[in-house]
Amino acid sequence: MRNYQMTIRILFTLITLTWAFFMTLPASAAELVVTRYFSGLWDQPKQESQGIVLQIVNDEEDEQEKKAVAYWFTYGDNLDTAWYVGIGYVDGGNVIMTLYTADGLEFMEEAEPGNANVYEAGTLELSFKNCNHGVAAYDLGEVLGTGEFEIKRLAGLYNSRCSGGISDDTPSGAKPVMLDVDLEPAREGITGKGKAKFWERVDRSDFHVSAEDIPDGTYQIMVCELPDSVGSLLVEGGEGATQFRSPEAEGKELLSFDPRDCLIELHDETGAVLTSGEDVLAGKDNGNPGGNGSGKMEISVDLDNIGDFPDAEGEASYLEKNNSIEFEVWIKGLPEGSYPLRVDDTLRGQIIVAVDEDDDDDKLKGKLRFSDPQKDERELLDFDPRGKWVEVYDTGDVDVILETNFPE
Repeated sequence: MRNYQMTIRILFTLITLTWAFFMTLPASAAELVVTRYFSGLWDQPKQESQGIVLQIVNDEEDEQEKKAVAYWFTYGDNLDTAWYVGIGYVDGGNVIMTLYTADGLEFMEEAEPGNANVYEAGTLELSFKNCNHGVAAYDLGEVLGTGEFEIKRLAGLYNSRCSGGISDDTPSGAKPVMLDVDLEPAREGITGKGKAKFWERVDRSDFHVSAEDIPDGTYQIMVCELPDSVGSLLVEGGEGATQFRSPEAEGKELLSFDPRDCLIELHDETGAVLTSGEDVLAGKDNGNPGGNGSGKMEISVDLDNIGDFPDAEGEASYLEKNNSIEFEVWIKGLPEGSYPLRVDDTLRGQIIVAVDEDDDDDKLKGKLRFSDPQKDERELLDFDPRGKWVEVYDTGDVDVILETNFPE
């Protein structure tokens, strides 16, 4: 028996080393949600040759709901190997399951509906600290009792990156989404306003809440009538903004909740200050992609500021006329420097921000222009920006400052 256990333990160790390069980094201490990327092998590091195989799956009746199936491999009170099947659901950062087991079955015994030898054995709840560590609490009745043990990720899905945010569950074929909703005064005496914006694409999701012309202070952000706030917004000088992102990024909270189709409010100690009311996050009109009857197509759209430069602003425009196409992006309100322009996550050039001596505006400006066929002082337009994400990054090409989902 001891040699058998040693063999199993060595096997577990070899698997751990093999998968070391694919292990995800721990998520932060921010609240997380269990996503499909929590599926995989989970070891019990303090117990001998035991662990859990967890799968996050679709609910057959409601594809928006997540179910959980787990196989817990352990040992029974007779010192023989034992296993349990857990079936349950996802609740935020927890997985709650009912355990089933069987006895008196033969090797390769045929399936029998309603077999009395398969029965409910107890419960198992998994609570995750981050993408790689958690705690399992079990209740197996009078014989084996209750208790808990640590679990540690042993292996995950191939080429997956777990963040614990909602972007983990975005379908690989999802189309880019940009939504916004105005926040209006929720009670008498409030004259300010605000806005909530949501962006989703395959690789990330963003949620941005801003307010202006309300008293300075810290406001709680309430979403979907959840009992607790999802975060806070600090207003100084009558203005403030907070950003969430999945995967989490520096200076942004982890986005572990979905703000779509529900109420969004800012609260002070008295109650709601700004509210979306009966409105919800809705599609954004990014300009006029239609022609004007003269064989000409024009599209012009403002860039959304999601970075750390409050004065930054910009615009992207597209012109198709007389068998030629022009595309340009201009920005201002940024420090002097060179800012990468990416279209569909491909670097298309650098926007040089400097003093414009021909403009009375005291803000520094920059512009990058393309055309097909190529014209003087323009880059060759060898890509189509329509239906793509247009992004302006900081000078280090790390964080997005301005962006838009350019209309088709």
